[in-house]
Amino acid sequence: MEQKTAPAPDRRRLKFLVGGSLIALALIGLVVFAMTRPNATSFYMTTTEIQAAGASEPSGDVKVNGDLVRDSVVEEGITTTFDISDGSSQLTITTDSTLPDAFYSDSDVIEIIAQGEYDGDTFTATQVFAKCPSKFKAQT
Repeated sequence: MEQKTAPAPDRRRLKFLVGGSLIALALIGLVVFAMTRPNATSFYMTTTEIQAAGASEPSGDVKVNGDLVRDSVVEEGITTTFDISDGSSQLTITTDSTLPDAFYSDSDVIEIIAQGEYDGDTFTATQVFAKCPSKFKAQT
């Protein structure tokens, strides 16, 4: 019978270093790839940013964030139009999707995130999210 000898410690260390280096390079490459994609570092735009950027690409969904302007909500059939604001500017949003329950809450400030396309004037949302207001208030 032939007896197999264990690899030399230097050879084993070299394999470990080469394998570890390949894994590290792959991870660094994935991070660089993800960070160089358009809008990869921002989850959504504010109303001021989207108005400054102008119309979105026809196939490009963007997300915009702002506080609901209470007296701007108009419902006509299944279409709802409302304004959101970041404190500097307002943006009109039109959607025919179902609005979340938090959209209709009695909270003073309702933060809205809308996903869709912007034509330079009106934002047409395919999805509308409303951040839930905090149910816990500080004791005074």
